[in-house]
Amino acid sequence: MSSDPARTEDGSPETIPYPEYLLRVLFTLFTPAVKLAVDMNYPLDTVKDMMTLALWREARRKHSTINLISLVFGKSTRTVKALSARFNKGGYFECSESNTMRRIEDLLRQRPMSLDELGDRLPQTNEFDSTRTAVSALLREGRIEAAPRSAGAVVRYQVVAKHHNVFTEQDWEARIDALAEHLEAMSETVRRRMLQDEAECAAARTFAFRARPDDMAALQAEVLDLIRRRSVELEAAAAHDPGARSFALYLGTTPVDPEAEG
Repeated sequence: MSSDPARTEDGSPETIPYPEYLLRVLFTLFTPAVKLAVDMNYPLDTVKDMMTLALWREARRKHSTINLISLVFGKSTRTVKALSARFNKGGYFECSESNTMRRIEDLLRQRPMSLDELGDRLPQTNEFDSTRTAVSALLREGRIEAAPRSAGAVVRYQVVAKHHNVFTEQDWEARIDALAEHLEAMSETVRRRMLQDEAECAAARTFAFRARPDDMAALQAEVLDLIRRRSVELEAAAAHDPGARSFALYLGTTPVDPEAEG
């Protein structure tokens, strides 16, 4: 039996209803999580708990009321309140300071903002004091700075246009936060390319080939150096251009086992 997708009489792929297309995209996006779950022998209940928690956190980040969150879950407000009590009581995976700092940097890449403006845009789990603490840490590390202002104007902050290498092997919180940032950029690429038809500004390519490990390490270093230099140049050129947009460019390399691919 052929494994090729169904074809119309003229040989083109057969179309499917859009709701089914959306479900297939969602199903495919679950693949990295469920592959790891199978590798780690996690039972279905654990996977469902993590999926529910992930959905809960994202809904809380985007919506301000229990009523709106209940619509996302398709559950009653009573059920959603029970979930809230369960997750909040356990303190499951609370937002770390490094996560808050990254979110502030992401916001300031859009435009300079004050403490109040930043506090309004951060998830509701963050209080004003945590915003101020994160801003102070970013200032100390030289990752943001006060924007020029006229006398008496409120202080607004802006990102410092230079690369910061925050890669670490020891700080597990920073590594998890970096993973979240990487996956967020990937999901945004999928949304724009596959759901909004913005292929011209959201690109994704995977190149598979054989190479010697030393040559691959050299290629990775070469590409990273190019991205660092060019990103600084591009950000400087866009500093005063109202048409400039914020972009995320992500890169990953890994050995693969062709026999394990299904």
